Amino acid sequence: MRKILLYSVCMVVFASCNKTQFTPASVSEGSADFTTYISVGNSLTQGYMDDGLYEYGQSHSYPSTLAVQMKLALPTMSFIQPMTTGNGSGHMFLAYVNGTLDPIAPTDSSYLNPDGPDPSWTNWGTSYVGTQVNNMGISGVRLTDCVALSFTEKQNNSVVCGYNTTLSLGNPYGRFMNFGTFTAPIQYLDHIKSSKATFFTCWLGDNDVLGYALSGGVLQTITLLTTDTLNQITAPTVFAAKYDSVLTAFHNLGAKGVCMTIPNVTSIPFFNTVPQYVVVNGHRNYFYITTASGVRQATDNDFILLSAYDSVQQGWGTSAAKPLNNDLVLDETEAAAVESATLQYNTSIKSLAAKYGFGVADMFAFMETMQTSINIDGISFSRSFIQGGTFGLDGIHPNARGYAVVANQIIDVVNKTYNSTLPQVDVTKFKGCIFPTF
Repeated sequence: MRKILLYSVCMVVFASCNKTQFTPASVSEGSADFTTYISVGNSLTQGYMDDGLYEYGQSHSYPSTLAVQMKLALPTMSFIQPMTTGNGSGHMFLAYVNGTLDPIAPTDSSYLNPDGPDPSWTNWGTSYVGTQVNNMGISGVRLTDCVALSFTEKQNNSVVCGYNTTLSLGNPYGRFMNFGTFTAPIQYLDHIKSSKATFFTCWLGDNDVLGYALSGGVLQTITLLTTDTLNQITAPTVFAAKYDSVLTAFHNLGAKGVCMTIPNVTSIPFFNTVPQYVVVNGHRNYFYITTASGVRQATDNDFILLSAYDSVQQGWGTSAAKPLNNDLVLDETEAAAVESATLQYNTSIKSLAAKYGFGVADMFAFMETMQTSINIDGISFSRSFIQGGTFGLDGIHPNARGYAVVANQIIDVVNKTYNSTLPQVDVTKFKGCIFPTF
């Protein structure tokens, strides 16, 4: 995708108002222990932003923000996040193109991109191997990749989660952790068990449905010792068993913590920016889409992905002879599968957290409040692409201000569950999308 149109749509919304609570008279841990705070999760935890992992995004990850607040209660705690340098993997940026403000992909060679990959990205993360880091978020991983039910699965997961330098194959975002070798693989769960966590946050599980949704339900495989489907929806029974393994590990360490539910992934801008139709003379002309059952016209229950924008601009979808590709559309049947799995995942997360006495930040419920708009400290937040103030340029991950909002949701649960008095973050001090200067 070369560029994505910056939609300018004015909407009248009813805003609910919220006020951030700032520093209380005294800050304490309550019954929690922040000595060793460990955050586990995927890109949302790692601080991925604007379609890239880079220094600015990571420095505003929600675990980093939480750690700052925790240090107010326990100044001696330390928090190590494996940081990239500068532009890291490269990331999207906003630029004026022919008078229009557009997000430009880091791989787009048509425009001068100052935000391409940093030279250090080739070997990023390797200097942290062997070091116990506190932010263990790895972009791209599913919960099912973190807990193996067989030795062969453990071998495959060591590549899906991390990076095998011998094979030059794997997930570069996990290069900061040691996942062993094919003959002696180390799994993500092993790192949790050895983390010595006294407190944790767990936001694993989004990718167990999100990967499928982002690819329009088109499955993608990788062949290692066996063929592994990288974006298949994880069976809810498997999800529950593996999530239980993660919480058991933290429970056995004596840690306390907060689990986050999985948002409705189809509520984010990536699925709600490109409409299902174009309006001609006041009439809706619905796009033609390709589904697993064949070609048909889209309905209001289908989702045209943000990645389809360029194809739409080039005239695709205007006839049955030129439908939008299957991987650019999450059709009604696929969306229903995503929703069903998400609801079952969240039921398991809540019941398992209750089993061990952990808190739950219901991010599914919170994201639903953004279907219109909410107001926090005079700033409006919604799911709208860029103008909504919550999401970055990829339409999937939060911007710095959005991650601060996430941190506040977690702080609220920490305080209620463990009688802590952590102050909430002042979201006005965090930036939304960064606009170019002339």
